[in-house]
Amino acid sequence: MGILVKELGPGFGAEVRGLDLRMPLDDDTFAAVRDAFHRYAVLVLPGQALDDEQQIAFSLRFGPLETSISTIRTDRKRRVARPEISDISNVDAESRLLDPADERARYNAGNQLWHSDSSFKRVPAMASLLSAREVPPEGGETEFADLRAAWDTLPEERRTALCGLVAEHSIIYSRSLIGYRDFAEEERNALPPVQQALVRTHPATGRRSLYLGSHASHIVGWPVEEGRRLLRELLEFATQPRFVYRHAWHVEDLVMWDNRCVLHRGRPWDESRYRRVMHRTTVAGEGPT
Repeated sequence: MGILVKELGPGFGAEVRGLDLRMPLDDDTFAAVRDAFHRYAVLVLPGQALDDEQQIAFSLRFGPLETSISTIRTDRKRRVARPEISDISNVDAESRLLDPADERARYNAGNQLWHSDSSFKRVPAMASLLSAREVPPEGGETEFADLRAAWDTLPEERRTALCGLVAEHSIIYSRSLIGYRDFAEEERNALPPVQQALVRTHPATGRRSLYLGSHASHIVGWPVEEGRRLLRELLEFATQPRFVYRHAWHVEDLVMWDNRCVLHRGRPWDESRYRRVMHRTTVAGEGPT
């Protein structure tokens, strides 16, 4: 019967039904999913009751997976076994609610800033796939911003001026924006600042987009404050409501997005009362920007 693709917005975001990702996809069906991913950049796949192994298997169809940066620290017990799974949750290794004042909860608060996953790595991520295992009854949505549409809306002379600019990205910088400075020395050594192009061309579609977010600290070769003003201005422009899709989660939703041309952020919820358990796999990019 094939898959059913329903647009969530004009050219951005789509819901995909007719799949059971617990089973391997045939090549034609996977090609249809991949084509929808390239077109819409955000895919919502409801009703996917996946375990970690099944999520990893589907994610691997898109390419090699990153290892979660939470594995860098050797002094902390992880709640999930597979290193390819990033645990985006407010529960600890014993499945107890984290105190919002806990160091791990304070670190996770950085996910509520607009960002592109792994832009702080020399080879940034291609795609992220987030599986909803437990969701709060209210709040905790995820918003996505289409950086392609934002780019298309900029005046031609502005686009010309932005081409060729390079930003320095750092997770140490982005977490400092929320007052988090508790990185272990091994994390600081493993996650040095990297440089990324401010404008990217999508290899599958040829569409250009901005590439920025909270990890972007400043423009290389510019006075720091001048570069930060430019990045703030572009971020505010690119995250206007007309470019944004907000996803309200249901258990067993799987949402995947293209980090090369989409920003995202989590929204707040009452972390002192409600559990939110999300498992993310991240498809590695193909090279530096």
